[in-house]
Amino acid sequence: MVSTRVRVTLAGFFLLTVSAVAAWAQMQSHMADGDSAAIKQSVAAFSEAWNRHDPHAVTMCYVEDGDFSSTQGIPSHGAKELEEHYNSIFSTFLKNAHRTDTVRSIRFLTPAIAQVDIDWQMTGAKTPDGADAPPRKGLLSWVMSKQNGQWMITVYHESLFTPAPAK
Repeated sequence: MVSTRVRVTLAGFFLLTVSAVAAWAQMQSHMADGDSAAIKQSVAAFSEAWNRHDPHAVTMCYVEDGDFSSTQGIPSHGAKELEEHYNSIFSTFLKNAHRTDTVRSIRFLTPAIAQVDIDWQMTGAKTPDGADAPPRKGLLSWVMSKQNGQWMITVYHESLFTPAPAK
């Protein structure tokens, strides 16, 4: 028969294990809350730079070898191509556009990688012939990575829910 001392030791070990697991889970939840807030701040910084039509500031929201694909499926890869893309759109059909981005969901794939869905709306765009384009809305699907404590865009895919202006 198991002695009382062994039972007490096992019970104490069990309680310590449960307490440690609970504390670890609470710490992970707290870290995720902090990272979620940091991701939302990164999205806000991107939106603010985008609304200032600042191609360099927008590009700085990406990792150095970040990827972008537009609603038309046109890709850009790396800082040079990204900045060229944003310079092109901000000096032409989106030079007076304004967008609003709202984080829909954040899913942590690892502690340093997250998938982020963002609802976006835009006004002020122009059609290729220079007429006012109708308001647009869609979904951004980003993969973000935490680098040096900052959440950066690694992959950016853009979907359009309202029809694009006729060409």
